Amino acid sequence: MKIVGLRSYVLPAEWKEWVVILLETEDGLVGAGEATLDYRSAAVVGALEECAEFLIGKSAIGIERVWQELYRGFFWRGGAVQMTALSAIDQALWDIAGKAANLPVHRLLGGAVRDRIPVYLNQWYRGARSSEELVEKAMTAVAGGARALKWYPFRFLPMGSQSYMLSSAEMRRAVGEVEAVRRAVGPDVALMVDLACRLDRTMTIQFCHAVEPCDLLFVEEPVGPENAAVLREIARATRVRLATGERLFSRWDFREVIEQQTVGFIQPDVSHAGGITEMRKIAAMAETYMIGVAPHNPLGPVANAASLQVSATIPNFVLLEAYADDVPPIRQKFVVDGPRMDGEAFPIPEGPGLGITIDEAALRRLAVPATGHRATRASMS
Repeated sequence: MKIVGLRSYVLPAEWKEWVVILLETEDGLVGAGEATLDYRSAAVVGALEECAEFLIGKSAIGIERVWQELYRGFFWRGGAVQMTALSAIDQALWDIAGKAANLPVHRLLGGAVRDRIPVYLNQWYRGARSSEELVEKAMTAVAGGARALKWYPFRFLPMGSQSYMLSSAEMRRAVGEVEAVRRAVGPDVALMVDLACRLDRTMTIQFCHAVEPCDLLFVEEPVGPENAAVLREIARATRVRLATGERLFSRWDFREVIEQQTVGFIQPDVSHAGGITEMRKIAAMAETYMIGVAPHNPLGPVANAASLQVSATIPNFVLLEAYADDVPPIRQKFVVDGPRMDGEAFPIPEGPGLGITIDEAALRRLAVPATGHRATRASMS
């Protein structure tokens, strides 16, 4: 079953550009994958075009072989752009394999180890202009059935820049906000905060100490992925469980964090960390150190479908990230059928492949040129 074509579509989806790929075989089977990389769509589409030259004529069944050849076949390995392209291709190959066998991908991977995929909500706080408004939105989300919430207490600081001198007022505001949300939702709702690498080491430790009584499930990305030693120092200085991984792109990137046991959760992204094939290996590495997996999952519907398939099979899986509204308007225009959240969890998809059906004609109508432009307000995911 040889590969005969790879097509990429860039879709304008609110504050992201979704990149959906379709991989076609000579037998007429088409597999879907997602290569969304925030505001780097032009670069990713270019990488996909380079990969397509290699893929044409290759067998779609030898997924591991294709993965290895795509990863090792380029002198410059890894990195966000190349690994995102490889991840999407891997997803599409698994989709094809499932469709060929008329089985969901999770059954090809050995079967599900759970009945449902529990989620934590992100973006539920949209529109909140103050801590008081955020607390109200938290109460609304919990009243609607949410049992796990994540947000960004330092969201008013510039995205992408690290603060080496945070005002005492901003620290008090952020800590007070965490305390207020915990009081409002009670002790039985899981709460998580994402620092998005905005603080330096000292202020991160100060914040973690201050929120220890709030019983957070984790503090995400306390520092950037560039310095595992600083992450280890923060972990030793606080009792708060840490989480990281959305900007790590393979098992080699995760190795030091896992081996040093600096975090309670790792957060690989199925569209950045090498796809389904690599995500299973990363999770297995973490399992040997009793580290949980809470996959990063703020992208489009194809990435969500792939995340559900692999999460179903991971023994040390804990929670999957999900949008507060998992059906953005554009999704309804090109997804014919796909997984839908049911309360605080997703059912395990049982359709063939990734369990999602794409209308390619709709993709063509909706697609825009890959700009690669950065939005005026960067995403918080």
